[in-house]
Amino acid sequence: MSLVLLASIVVVGIAVVVLAVHYSGGSRSGQFETVFDAIAAYRGDYPETEVLDGRLTQTRDVAFLRLSTPGRVGYVQIFGQHFLTREIGASDLAASVVADHAAITVSPRDFTWRGGRYVFDDTGIAAEVAGWFPQAALDAPRYHIGSVRHG
Repeated sequence: MSLVLLASIVVVGIAVVVLAVHYSGGSRSGQFETVFDAIAAYRGDYPETEVLDGRLTQTRDVAFLRLSTPGRVGYVQIFGQHFLTREIGASDLAASVVADHAAITVSPRDFTWRGGRYVFDDTGIAAEVAGWFPQAALDAPRYHIGSVRHG
């Protein structure tokens, strides 16, 4: 078999796999219809934790949940048909939770979740969600570079 024919077969094979994944919904980003969908996904990993309330981000792919456990906040992010769930406390954060207009910034210590800036529908919702975090998380230094904190 010539090298050109083999390369052509490989390229066509890769294209077929990519198209199959795309058309089967593998490249589609998921969204929560309601906050109750996010709560159901969270309860799949934390069935004993009581969820009191929740708010979806503007893109509807992330939810923050107010838990009955003092000083803890639930987090659910949707990836296609899968979910990333976390229960966040002050010790889980590398820097403070900062409310900025209609957004909050969360900086976790967990290397499997990098956190980020989460935008909500309005400033009131962002302030409410930031208030669910423990006071120690709100008072922590705001910036984190490597292992050195700058406040």
